[in-house]
Amino acid sequence: MKKLVKLMAAILALSLALLPALSVAEETAKPAITAHKAAGITIDGSLEDWNLDSGAVVNTPEQIIRDGNMWQGPDDCSVTFYLSWDEENLYIAADVTEDSPLGAIEMLPIDGEDNLKLYISTDPAADPARTEYGTNDFLVYFIMDEGFWDTAVDRSMVAKDLRMRYVSKGMDGGESVLEGYECAVNMTTTGFTWEAVVPWACFANNKIPVYTPAVGDTLSVNFAITDISYPCPGTDYIPQLAWTGNANINKNPSLWGTVTLGE
Repeated sequence: MKKLVKLMAAILALSLALLPALSVAEETAKPAITAHKAAGITIDGSLEDWNLDSGAVVNTPEQIIRDGNMWQGPDDCSVTFYLSWDEENLYIAADVTEDSPLGAIEMLPIDGEDNLKLYISTDPAADPARTEYGTNDFLVYFIMDEGFWDTAVDRSMVAKDLRMRYVSKGMDGGESVLEGYECAVNMTTTGFTWEAVVPWACFANNKIPVYTPAVGDTLSVNFAITDISYPCPGTDYIPQLAWTGNANINKNPSLWGTVTLGE
């Protein structure tokens, strides 16, 4: 009987010792989605040919990272992002709810225009807890301006010796810097659906090899949306929401989530 009591006491003590560790793990768990392998995706603005069972949802006050006082709720601006992939391309889709869609204003800084942003690493071996951008970390802008669809890549936060001569492109606006990029939009009663294809080669140069994706790879990733709700004047305060993290996601990849490449 004494042995049984001692055994139960030991089990209880071990359980109590593990509780703090479990709580920390729960608190630090990163948001995660799955990118299913593309099967017949056509870039036409319709998401009917997508597997939509794993999306990055952005629709709460806690996800505001800038000018939250200007956000009027999910009907004003919210979005669910999706990723898909094949050996040559990354596919991106967004189901956007917005009351003033496609409102880019060319004279504004690129991060003040209506845009969708993709933060991504193309290195599955990168430490997800790293606090500084590495060679394979990219921030991509997709400007929401019907008829133009400018793109840009920001590498200003990557240390110079890690850029491998892949520098920022298109940050002054008015360009489409992603070779092979295509996108399409369908307007809806609440906003629009958008989809795009970006070749993996867009994240490479003669010093950074093209990423070869494989089932089971896990990459650091994040998403954001910027929404101009009012025409000029009124563009000094433009709400921005992100899937995870805060405004420091522009400098700190440890605040991103993850995507696992599925079948």
